[in-house]
Amino acid sequence: MIRKKYTYYIILVFITIMGIWLIPSLVKKATCSPDDYPFVYYSSMMKEFGIVDYKDKKTPLSDLKGNKFTTAQFDSLMPLLNFRQLMSDGRLPDSIGGIAITPPLLRSKSVVFRYTPKERQTPDGGLYIMFESMPKRVGLEMPEDVFRMKNEIEFIDVQTNAVNREKSDLFAKALEKAGYSFPAQWSVGNPNPRKAYDEGYFSLDDKRNLYHLKMANNRPFVRNTRIAEIMDIAWFSMYEAPDKRFYGFLFDKQGGLYIVESRDGKYAPLKLDIPPVDITKDQVVVMGNLLYWTVSVTTLRNKSFYGLETETLKKVAEYSVDRQDNKWDKASKWLFPYYLTFQDPNSDYIYPQIRYTGAYGYGANILLAVVSGIFISGSRNRKIFNILFIILTGVAGMIALLLLPKGN
Repeated sequence: MIRKKYTYYIILVFITIMGIWLIPSLVKKATCSPDDYPFVYYSSMMKEFGIVDYKDKKTPLSDLKGNKFTTAQFDSLMPLLNFRQLMSDGRLPDSIGGIAITPPLLRSKSVVFRYTPKERQTPDGGLYIMFESMPKRVGLEMPEDVFRMKNEIEFIDVQTNAVNREKSDLFAKALEKAGYSFPAQWSVGNPNPRKAYDEGYFSLDDKRNLYHLKMANNRPFVRNTRIAEIMDIAWFSMYEAPDKRFYGFLFDKQGGLYIVESRDGKYAPLKLDIPPVDITKDQVVVMGNLLYWTVSVTTLRNKSFYGLETETLKKVAEYSVDRQDNKWDKASKWLFPYYLTFQDPNSDYIYPQIRYTGAYGYGANILLAVVSGIFISGSRNRKIFNILFIILTGVAGMIALLLLPKGN
């Protein structure tokens, strides 16, 4: 009898846990929708933000005061965003803001960058591609090996899976000479062979120094950026800018966002004039042109837009849009005070975690508990247990009790 009682409770708990996971998952799939924010871009002509609605074919642009502009006006008021259309129409101006412009110049100054927390919170295969940064022929070619870099650096032939000891030792000596300390914390590069040029990898060593590593003429290039001497580095995102102005975007542990420029052979961080970014939760999008950068930061509460001068990255405008609750937010608040999930929107790792939605859901749990006390049969002690169990576990617990009605 005792064993049967324990078995009942084990099954009850198991079914309840499954319900705490599956029921909210099904409700979320039916009700959840992506956040709907407008497309906002800083206009070099209006000197303010414009809101773009590409679904509106007649008046796709409006300013923050609510004034609307036709498609032709939209192209002219945002020439650095729509320069390809203006070129096609023969309406591209010769100069903007006193600067003579050409299509090659506009393309070279174009910046499109996106950061999401999944970029750093994702499983790392540990194998990287090292391109020749100074190829003899035009374009990058896929190498015949890959390398791994954790406790040491090793190059592995992709055909035989054998370690190329000569090349590995060559790079290991270069890293040692530069002062690199293993194990590596992370190494970040851009393995896309379709890019215009290659700057290799930026790697954080065990002493939290940031190193630049690449291959030039089949020889290792390793240099300590010295950036760790002026800031506590959190993350780096490689971005080989078309005009070769900078190597990528750097986050410090205080949430500051920088670009890493090359100045007289040194690595110089230049801070974007925006508030601190939480790299574990916030998303960042940068859309830059010859004169201005539009930077958007999406948090759990809102989406903020910042207009920055291209050269100085100083802020010239700011605008924010609050997040609107969707159906899932409203439903989960009342139905589930908490739920179990294995997915994190900010990570590619899969692991169990409890999400709390607030105390409102306990009101629904109490209502279910009262209903159960009326309709689920049993002794007085049994009903008390059922009521307390449903208050704690909600609809998942009630379903579990209905599936196992004969527990004593």
